[in-house]
Amino acid sequence: MKRIFSVLLSLLLLLSLFSVTAFAAEENDISKFELPAPKAPNYFVYTDGKASEGQHDDLRMIMVADPEVALLAAEYSKDSEAFYEKYGLWSFEICIQYDVSLDGEDNWQHHAEWDTEYYTSGYGDGYPYVALRSEMMEDFEFFWLTYYEGPDSDTFVPYKPAILTEKFTGDGYEDDIYSFDVENHSLYIRCRYYMEWETFDAEKNEIGEKQSKFSDWSESAVFGKNSTQIIPDEPTTYAAPVISDMKIVLSEGDDNSHIEYAQTTPESVWMTGVYYLMKEEGQFDGLETQVSIDGGEWIEFSTADSWGDWCLWNGSRGAYNDDVPIEKNTNVKLRIRFTGTHGPSEWSNVLELNGGGTQENPDDTGKAPDEKPPVDEKDKCSLCGFCPVPLGLCIFIWIAIVVVVILVIVIIIVIATKKKKCPNCKTKCEKKDKCCPNCGQHLK
Repeated sequence: MKRIFSVLLSLLLLLSLFSVTAFAAEENDISKFELPAPKAPNYFVYTDGKASEGQHDDLRMIMVADPEVALLAAEYSKDSEAFYEKYGLWSFEICIQYDVSLDGEDNWQHHAEWDTEYYTSGYGDGYPYVALRSEMMEDFEFFWLTYYEGPDSDTFVPYKPAILTEKFTGDGYEDDIYSFDVENHSLYIRCRYYMEWETFDAEKNEIGEKQSKFSDWSESAVFGKNSTQIIPDEPTTYAAPVISDMKIVLSEGDDNSHIEYAQTTPESVWMTGVYYLMKEEGQFDGLETQVSIDGGEWIEFSTADSWGDWCLWNGSRGAYNDDVPIEKNTNVKLRIRFTGTHGPSEWSNVLELNGGGTQENPDDTGKAPDEKPPVDEKDKCSLCGFCPVPLGLCIFIWIAIVVVVILVIVIIIVIATKKKKCPNCKTKCEKKDKCCPNCGQHLK
């Protein structure tokens, strides 16, 4: 039995080491990142060109990414070198691919090359794409028929049956003006996430083969006759931004040191940006950034790349004030808020360094009625999200290991104690018996 329990203990240790190692490797394996199917791309703006004024039709799309995908893109955009080191990569690209089908969902333009290349063909061939960086929202031109060169051209092939031609007469010349027949045709549009990367083996100094991964296609949005366009509700206020990971970056020259932090923009604020783009009513002015030094009053700091829509970007930011000296051990508090047409948002959570605190909500900032205090996720299980993690492993994995070990023990005990039958008289004998105690038959 001692040998049996020794084997079982070794098995348990091996299972534990394998589980912890596999779990840690999975966290830093970019291929394990699950790409969700995007929502139907129903946010678009159509400009009906006027032939009498020489204007072609124009369709703009507002790309809206899922938060988890935008955060991965922001992590890469924030520090690509750190991103490459973390995931063991040589190169990385993530984008949204768009596909079109005219008057139904039977003639999508997707083909095999789309699964291995994030950019495969031209602007007018039914293959727009948008590279993701730090934004959840981006306005881009889906098609502009000024690039169309007529029925005999090789561009806009998927759209051709729906393109109308009208004549424009200018000062001594005549030109063809093209428009999409929205009364009789529908353009179905779907999208998906596409990610490609090359691994890098630092020990061997070798670049791996290019790999790619993509999500399922979204449900279809429809432009034209059966339009499914969605316009977000008009905003009244802005939700507060969330900030984290503050640090003091010491200057190496004559300039003052500055503060770096990470920003996360609530999805509702991004949708306000979509509303502004679609309606062309309202705008974001930028971020208002305030810092308190050694318990003093709040002082205005400037934040790089924070004006206009740039104030929404997720990821790393820097706060600067050349008139305020900051040392390594300076007590620093930081808060930010959005400003724009619909006023300032509530202040963000407050970050503090060198003062004993990390997150707080000062009395003069208030909270939105539905605002919840930030939750520290560092001790939560990354597998199930709520259980304790003894030795860094999900409790449910430990339970599974224990169940497997118990089953192995039971099987071994059953096998070890199983009796054998006498081939002559069928009497049950002990496994150690060499002869049947009933009839004397020699036993194997």
